[in-house]
Amino acid sequence: MLRRKILCHRISSFGQLQDRDPLLPLGHRCFALPLPILRTLFAAGLLLFGPVTLARAVSAPEEDSGALDAMIGQMIMVGFPGTVDTDKGVVAVREQIANGAIGGVVLYPDNIRSEQQVSSLNAFLRNARSAPIPFIAVDQEGGEVQRLSRGNGFTYFPSARSVGQNPSFATPDGAKRLYASMAKELADAGFNLNFGPVVDLNLNPGNPVIGERERSFGADPNTVTTMARAFILAHREAGVVTVAKHFPGHGSSHADSHRGFADISMSWKEIELDPYRQLAKDGLLDAVMIGHLYHPRFSDGGKLPASLSAKAVRALRNKDWINFDGVVVSDDMEMGAVAHDYSLEDRVIKAVNAGTDIIVFSNITAGDTELGSKIHAIIAAAIADGRISRLRVEQAYGKIRLLKRRLAQHELAGKW
Repeated sequence: MLRRKILCHRISSFGQLQDRDPLLPLGHRCFALPLPILRTLFAAGLLLFGPVTLARAVSAPEEDSGALDAMIGQMIMVGFPGTVDTDKGVVAVREQIANGAIGGVVLYPDNIRSEQQVSSLNAFLRNARSAPIPFIAVDQEGGEVQRLSRGNGFTYFPSARSVGQNPSFATPDGAKRLYASMAKELADAGFNLNFGPVVDLNLNPGNPVIGERERSFGADPNTVTTMARAFILAHREAGVVTVAKHFPGHGSSHADSHRGFADISMSWKEIELDPYRQLAKDGLLDAVMIGHLYHPRFSDGGKLPASLSAKAVRALRNKDWINFDGVVVSDDMEMGAVAHDYSLEDRVIKAVNAGTDIIVFSNITAGDTELGSKIHAIIAAAIADGRISRLRVEQAYGKIRLLKRRLAQHELAGKW
């Protein structure tokens, strides 16, 4: 691909004015010109430009480093301690958003006290004025997995199983009305990303993390796809990104990946991919979350879970499998299925190299106010010594930036 050089200026004098690159300093605007044209301009002495500064014809090391740092930051989302703008953890994470160390945050029950408190907290984080905008995320599925709870003044929403079985909801229009209320409440509170819908098939009702917690719409892939479609469309209309989960399928498992190794090699069925295939075909996947699940078909070997395996991401991207070219998100990288066997550094590097675009750390146990910066430093060091390629980061950044642009323009619809 031809690399374009960028001419930055304060006042346009000719040519096609391009959108400002968020990786450039505020106040600059940019021309994107092919290299041959730039050579001609150099030969002419640049006399026609007047007070024009050449920002990237020869990239300065510090500018190149700054661009790379900004791209790395977009790949990181973390939880944090605190509930108000004076709490140390809140101040720290806002600063990390502002300086580009991270691209978003996730709120958990300890961050949530009331409607007014959450709205104020999210507004404080959003006003860090980062470019592109930060993701402010939460798990709001309904039923047991509902971070914005009735006890804190929010609406109670039924579990996915109840929605799939209740005649009042189990139609596309009924489900969409229900989830429109959920999405509006999220948007009103300042959230722009919901870790849902769950598109796992309830193939093992005794499953401790999906079946027993009523997180699946059902065992029939058509029912799950129909309900997930309603969930996604309702959120899109409210301006909230959705993340379908847990690829390649957690509904048949016998173990809880939150606690330890989850081997689905003997229980998983091909049918568990059907919701992903249909939603991708319909252009309804904003992002997909890969679970900490082991199956040789989605593993790079050595009992490596899908979340750390390039083979799983290739299955998502493959045109004959899912044909999804959008943002891939990790499940919480502090869950037992990966945290027990891999160091922080190993988890980060393996996930990024596998093709994960956004890595998520709940940070619930440690409450480390500098976790985002530490993860950023791990990725930067791995790029410097060749353990992660810069191209991998550029690819992730391109997908994240496109999704965030769609979000900012209220145009989440569209195939990748």
